Amino acid sequence: MQTTDIRPILIDIPMPIITPRLILRPAMPGDGAAIHANKVETWDQLSRWMPWAKTMGTADDDEATVREAYAKFIRRDDMMMVGVNRETGRIVMGTGLHRFCWTVRTFEIGYWVTKSAQGHGYATESTNALIRYAFGALKARRVDIAHATGNEASRRVIEKLGFIPEALRKMNTVLPDGTVTDHHDYVRFNTDGLPDLDVRWETET
Repeated sequence: MQTTDIRPILIDIPMPIITPRLILRPAMPGDGAAIHANKVETWDQLSRWMPWAKTMGTADDDEATVREAYAKFIRRDDMMMVGVNRETGRIVMGTGLHRFCWTVRTFEIGYWVTKSAQGHGYATESTNALIRYAFGALKARRVDIAHATGNEASRRVIEKLGFIPEALRKMNTVLPDGTVTDHHDYVRFNTDGLPDLDVRWETET
């Protein structure tokens, strides 16, 4: 949903986003092999909850996906991002802003954390940062997030960050194994009440 007076490709999107432990940046050409290795490690979880995780694919498949995603980022059609551990330089998670509308300035956050990096609060830290970024840098009016029934790890992150429950869509989501389940929608309209976080974003280069 766009209007003719908005040209998304001309919108400035400052990157990267820097938190105490993470650098959040667009997924870029060359990231495919690392993302694929993280997918392999985490596949039992991804193939349970992530609608896109229907087939494992290959490292080349993921490199192609990353290159397509970077083109979408340049066009301002989608923002697939990775979270890089600042100490190790390792990609420890996938995240991003998706299904957005530049006219209304609405954005949806998604994320997944590599299995060996779970339990350290990366999902909470990165999502807190993206909420602040969306409202601060991108002038969002609303930020959405969701989880499927049974995905308790995602539910805990969402509730910890103060999202407001907005809708329960019964039997609306198809999981990778074909199971049809409920979809829980949440929203935020500002950054009020977020846990404290030192976050900044830098000028796009």
